[in-house]
Amino acid sequence: STGYGTNNGLVKKTSHDRYNLSAKIDITPNDRLSIGLNTDLAAQTSKEPSVGEDLFKYAYFANPYERPYNSDGSYRGDRTFYSLKEHNGGGYDRNTPPNGYNILREIDETYSKTDNYSGSITANVGYKIIDLLRFSGIASYSYTNNQSDNINGPYSAKAFNDRLYFDNHTSKRQYGSITQTSSSNSSYMLRGQFEIGNFLKGKHYISALAGSEIRSQKGKSIFAKRYGYDEVTGNSAIPVPFPPAGDGSKIDYNDLISYAAMVDGLSGQTRVEDAFASFYASADYSYDRKYTLSLTGRTDGSNNFGSNQQFNPTWSAGVAWNIDQEDFFESISSVFSRLSLKAATGYTGNINRTVYPQLIMDYLTTFRKSENDYYRMGRIANAPNRNLRWEKTQDYKIALDFGLFKNRITGLVEYYQRNSRDLVTNLRVTSSTGFNSQKFNTSSVENSGLELTLGGTIIKKQDFSWSLSTNMAYNQNKLTKYNTSSGTISPTSNEQIGYPLNSIFTGKTLGIDPGTGIYRYALRPDATIESFADLRDANNYVFYLGTNTAPVTGGFSTSVQYKEWSIGLGGNFSLGNKILDEVNPPLSYNSLIEGKSSVTGTRESIPTSQNDLYINQFNITRDRANVWTEDTPIINGYPRLIDYFATPLGFDQTNPTASSITRASMLKNVSYLRFGSIHIGYNFKDSLLKKVRLSSAGLNFSATNLFTITNYDGIDPETPGAVYPLTRSFSFGLNIGF
Repeated sequence: STGYGTNNGLVKKTSHDRYNLSAKIDITPNDRLSIGLNTDLAAQTSKEPSVGEDLFKYAYFANPYERPYNSDGSYRGDRTFYSLKEHNGGGYDRNTPPNGYNILREIDETYSKTDNYSGSITANVGYKIIDLLRFSGIASYSYTNNQSDNINGPYSAKAFNDRLYFDNHTSKRQYGSITQTSSSNSSYMLRGQFEIGNFLKGKHYISALAGSEIRSQKGKSIFAKRYGYDEVTGNSAIPVPFPPAGDGSKIDYNDLISYAAMVDGLSGQTRVEDAFASFYASADYSYDRKYTLSLTGRTDGSNNFGSNQQFNPTWSAGVAWNIDQEDFFESISSVFSRLSLKAATGYTGNINRTVYPQLIMDYLTTFRKSENDYYRMGRIANAPNRNLRWEKTQDYKIALDFGLFKNRITGLVEYYQRNSRDLVTNLRVTSSTGFNSQKFNTSSVENSGLELTLGGTIIKKQDFSWSLSTNMAYNQNKLTKYNTSSGTISPTSNEQIGYPLNSIFTGKTLGIDPGTGIYRYALRPDATIESFADLRDANNYVFYLGTNTAPVTGGFSTSVQYKEWSIGLGGNFSLGNKILDEVNPPLSYNSLIEGKSSVTGTRESIPTSQNDLYINQFNITRDRANVWTEDTPIINGYPRLIDYFATPLGFDQTNPTASSITRASMLKNVSYLRFGSIHIGYNFKDSLLKKVRLSSAGLNFSATNLFTITNYDGIDPETPGAVYPLTRSFSFGLNIGF
């Protein structure tokens, strides 16, 4: 089989082309031997602007009255998004070139192209040694290669913002650059196992297998960057630093050394290699098709650990009771079609790839040079810990699988508990060791949940049928053990023992104070207020207000068939998760402080970004006009705007200003119900097909992202923030069989 696909993307000058070729051969020379060979080849080419900007975030905040072109057709520089400092006396923005910032120039004059080539070959073999003993094996090898060019035109802001170290904000030089990378990755996997069939008689049945697997991957990446790149010739002329005095005097020798070190860092390579080995066995025993016992055991080894912790033995055990095979089931068979009860427990392991037990030195990309030689340099980033080991998780599960009314309705109810221990945490150690912290296996997390799956045919007639299926999962987790490098846990930290992961600890808003125009926050019941300092103390306002992770998730699908017509609808839902929905432009009052020499004395703390006068100079949502003022002290809109550089108001003397508390005003519930897709199909009747000598023919129509029901006022509750909206797509198809 072969295929080709192209996608023009959502942004100008963006495209993606894909080619693939697959071949599959299965051979059975005799009754004992089977051989299979699969080959897959693929090539992809991606092109896009290499804009150093979140394009949608720019469009989200750029003022709509900006003009992209001057009257002569040249690019017009943005006068608000990247000019906040200039217009407010704070100097010029570092990332704005002399010709100004223009988003369309960035799209037109920056360019990124990536070519990806991949191939894999998989061979499997099965051989029946005797009737009860069989060997099966699989071997695979894959290779990928990526080539990419990233070009920044000389007049683009991306190039101006990526200049050499000696071209600081006072330099107006402009030059382009190109970054080229070439990376390859190869991997292999070998697995072999022996399978034993049933050798018992009567009601007993047993099967077992044992095997081993090894796998490895190796990767290498080479990169090179050239400044002063000329796209016409493909060559480059790297700029040189100006003499320190600016009068043509000679450059200092140490400056030349710095320049040479910079040039050395413009190219380099990375290498990585991993290896794993696994040994496993399993056995199943069944009696009279009523009772089943399953046992598995395995041990996995990784080169991530070079000590006696290298291998991680794990096991699992499960039992099943097929109640529908019991004699007494006959009395309820008119309602239940099938009924099984299952239970299982076992251990799994995980490798935290950010830590190693060994003392590892990372080579730097620079060298220490002398007149006659150069010396390799490196650093030891993390303290070693020879006792580091696998993270372990134990699972407990119990499930009920059932079918009702001749399987017109089927379902699965499962309860699980998952306890993870030996999770890696960063702890503080004595600095005399040469390190401030060290990684240990110290933390634990508990997870428990309930999953429900239901499906069935609601109506089934000769010309009409309607089926429906849904699934729902409820999960809750709790951090049961946690250590920090400081030895203490901040009350405003999102990790607290006894609470879920990704918890939100912040203030509890009491609305806008009509007298001051800023948010008020509830005091904790255990807060002791004896001074103004206590009213400012963030610890007196901390509450648990929910979690970023939805405790309830699920999906649904339904389909209807009527004669030659079919309709299918599907969607998903998420309930109970919350976010701190703060989406701000990259500039604020903080951006002006550095260049504003008149800033002296005490200044008013800005409670939240909603109070910042300077953020409101950008494009904002229409409802932000509904703001508190002294003339209209409304409390059902947004809080008052505060100018950091104006006379202090003094509100920060008796109110919390820590963002860990004040961000509560932006807490939002992002629960949603999404109707994701619909499919409509029609198959032509056989009587018509015979007349035109076709074996089959049909039409189909599908649409995705139909609509979403939510109270979230942002763009997309599934991916909150300033993101590109989820697109709605439509497709039509015609299928013909000859």
